Amino acid sequence: VETIIEENITDDTPLENEPQGIDLNDDTLLEKISFEDKNIQNSVTNLTAPFLLHTASLKLKDYVLEEMLREEVIAFLEGIVEGRTFSYCIATHAYFLRSRLEKTSIRRLSRCMEQLEEVVLGFDCKKVCARTGSLFQSGLPPMWKQQKVLAEMYTGIGSYKSALDIYEKLQMVEEQISALIGAGRYEAAEKLTRSLIAQGETPKLYCILGDTTQDISHYEKAWELSGESSARAMKSLGYHYFNIKEYRRALSCMQKSLECNYLQGGLWFTAGCTAMAIPELETAAKCFQSSLQIDDESSQGWSNLGACYEKSGEIRKAFNCYKEATKYSFNNWRVWENFSCAAAQLKDFDSVIFAYRQIITTGQKYSDRRILNCLVAAVRDNMTSASGKPGISYFDKVLELFKFASSKVTTNFDLWKSYAVMYLDIEGKEDIDKGIGYLIKAYHSASLHIEKSMEDFMKCTECSKVLHKYIMTQPKDSSTYAQHLQSLKSILQILITKGHKLSNSMADEDSEAKTLITEYLTFANERLQEVEEAQLFV
Repeated sequence: VETIIEENITDDTPLENEPQGIDLNDDTLLEKISFEDKNIQNSVTNLTAPFLLHTASLKLKDYVLEEMLREEVIAFLEGIVEGRTFSYCIATHAYFLRSRLEKTSIRRLSRCMEQLEEVVLGFDCKKVCARTGSLFQSGLPPMWKQQKVLAEMYTGIGSYKSALDIYEKLQMVEEQISALIGAGRYEAAEKLTRSLIAQGETPKLYCILGDTTQDISHYEKAWELSGESSARAMKSLGYHYFNIKEYRRALSCMQKSLECNYLQGGLWFTAGCTAMAIPELETAAKCFQSSLQIDDESSQGWSNLGACYEKSGEIRKAFNCYKEATKYSFNNWRVWENFSCAAAQLKDFDSVIFAYRQIITTGQKYSDRRILNCLVAAVRDNMTSASGKPGISYFDKVLELFKFASSKVTTNFDLWKSYAVMYLDIEGKEDIDKGIGYLIKAYHSASLHIEKSMEDFMKCTECSKVLHKYIMTQPKDSSTYAQHLQSLKSILQILITKGHKLSNSMADEDSEAKTLITEYLTFANERLQEVEEAQLFV
């Protein structure tokens, strides 16, 4: 049959009623992919197109669908739909795959839906015989699968009425009930479920009825009816108890469900989270391990397993888990934060520096006082790293990290303070002028709301004390001495004024905070007098 088709439909035979490609019409993305080799599209035929199509399909099955891979596969499909392909099946399958890939892109979602509607709803059964060319080579899924995908996309964007029409046509009862629930038609969903139960009781129908009515007795009935073998019933019951924070009962139900059906990766993960909330760290770790046996590319699974080990004091195991998590969620700053904290506890300063830089690279306005203090202490105290290197050997690397971070995060007190300490407190590496300059930047980062925030006021007082210490001991013939004296004078005057305002705004109960402010104001007035006297001799 295929031979006859290929003889009748050649590369020069235009295809009648071929599915129409929908334009993107976006003001940011290009309408079409521009290939370097302009002859690529002309070289695509009914013989080469199936190879491209199956290559794209295999890439989707064999690899984690990252953004770069998604764009690569779309390029394969664009080559098909824009080429000289006159096979309805190949063109339809290419459009179908492209629509599935584009559903995760906000800018392509509109084209994705319109294209899938064109493919699925535009199908005309009367013209099947004219469209069977390259049917077997194309791997085109049956029409009901295409319709199901369209219904799932309708559900994803909240168009439950359109999804419901398709599910009714396909007689997919469970999905039909889910669409009714999503549309808020609970009575219709319950009525449909009860009518099915009247035709014959099954554990699955009672589980669906439980979903519809939120009555847990239906899950218990399903569990009893199945002879205590319905994984679905215990899973739903477990999620119910989890949502109302009855974690021990939730964990018990989830474990029963998993005994009935081990291969529930998502439920293993939720059971692990439930055990952590109790907390039962050993049980949680076993749950996450089982989850990762099913899906070993889950960054959340690796992160949570690492958290279990970290809370149990097994830092090396936690570090290894966080390291695995970074492989599958490379641009997630929280994963790198976990990794950096574990690395800091192991004194793996190379990993700490790399992770901190990676967090900043993601665009996060990030600062962690613990990590910054760890790096500064490692250099200042010359700690031996996990790799056996002396801490002072990290001086240049830490400075480079602080320089990079401060170029991205310009108003962070802890970062500028740590940057200043690197030039003020590291023996043999002192550069007082730079240290004072960065300390003044630290002060300005915290000084925006000091008349309202006790925390910010104390940060600024800390800066002023350190500035006084280093500025007053500077050589008087230094080119920056006079400028630094003036800066210190301005800072002390501002803090005295703001300190009085902050103290007056506090309630009488805040006696401890008021005492701290009063003590500092006494200190600041004395230091201000010293600065003014020093200025007389400049």
